[in-house]
Amino acid sequence: MKLRLMCILLLLSGWAAAQPDRQYERRTIRVQPDRILRVDYDQPYSSAVVHVNEGQSLRATYLVADGDTLPLQPDPHAPDGQPMSALCVFRHPVTELLLLTGKLVGEVTLLALYAPPLPAGYVQQQMQSAARLKADCGKPLVVPASVWRKGLTPPKELPVQTKVQFVIVHHSVTSNTATDFAEEVRNIYLLHTLSNGWNDIGYNFLIGRDNVVYEGRDGQGIMDGDNVLGAHFCSQNSGTMGICMLGNFNEAQPSTAAIASLDQLIGWKLKKEGLQPIGIAFHPGSAKQLNLISGHRDGVCATECPGNNLYAVLPAIRQDVSKSCWFDPTPLATEPAVADWTVYPNPSRGSFFVLHKAAIPTQVRFELVDVLGRTWPVWAAQTAEDRWRITTDDAPTGLLWLRCSDGTATTVRQIWRSRE
Repeated sequence: MKLRLMCILLLLSGWAAAQPDRQYERRTIRVQPDRILRVDYDQPYSSAVVHVNEGQSLRATYLVADGDTLPLQPDPHAPDGQPMSALCVFRHPVTELLLLTGKLVGEVTLLALYAPPLPAGYVQQQMQSAARLKADCGKPLVVPASVWRKGLTPPKELPVQTKVQFVIVHHSVTSNTATDFAEEVRNIYLLHTLSNGWNDIGYNFLIGRDNVVYEGRDGQGIMDGDNVLGAHFCSQNSGTMGICMLGNFNEAQPSTAAIASLDQLIGWKLKKEGLQPIGIAFHPGSAKQLNLISGHRDGVCATECPGNNLYAVLPAIRQDVSKSCWFDPTPLATEPAVADWTVYPNPSRGSFFVLHKAAIPTQVRFELVDVLGRTWPVWAAQTAEDRWRITTDDAPTGLLWLRCSDGTATTVRQIWRSRE
């Protein structure tokens, strides 16, 4: 059915009133497919999300704000998997929205948010005296939460600390045409605190397409923001630091400038924690072996985040970070001590041995994987009940991972392979 070009003025009576602080307004609207509904407000709002019923599709649904047509897409970070759109941030606050309903039917909830715009040039003025560190793996220049959060209510609870072992990369699924990234961050903060009910913005850092890095979770002077427990990885946030790249990278490529800031931020954090950028470790929350630099989709929830285009460059990011700093090549223990495998000599110049703490009656299978995820052939000769000699002719030098599978569990060990 063609979209009927008719606008229906929705009356204010019966709708939920705006909150006293005027930061958000929630309205429940009954909709029919293929309609254009006009929603008027008595004050301006700077962003909005649409909550729909379970099973409803957002395909061909849009919000129009002052002539800008913004497609509604599922939010990959919705709490508890709630069916809702990603945040639509407007170029400037508006008092009227058009909702193109697509195939929606029944009741939907429109949540409008208002983050007062910062004065022109405010962030730049606050940061102009700060100098970017040039040292090996130095921390990039970061806009503190206290700067971009000006005029908004700060977190009400104290931060919780976590020991970071994984960096998780996200995308915001916001517009690829936005240019005021501080305002995007401010509106995401309102969504996460007022709608999702979180104490703070979910990510530890956010990066605009202009390469500016914003502090997310606020350490509140108690701890560093990179060590604050976030809300971004499928409710399995312990041991992770979340970085959100602003934009939708299913539809666009990440900018070179933004990737450069991402590389520097990740390199600084991993160097600080003594972690290897091309490492793999066991993540207890998801019960999975994960790259230390992973995407949101590598967790336990179904999502395309951080978008196909950004996810595709993560292997190159791991390589670039490993080249930008000096990382100790000493292999790390990468899994719980339930399967006690030992690889030696390590580093190795050619063949090496694998030793298990006890004889294994079942057949063992070995795979060698490089930093790009490619599998290389190996030949395993069992020299004792608990020992194997591993030989490979074609595998590259550098850091590799050996997968050891006994038929019931798979264990991963790092091995540094040098030239013979």
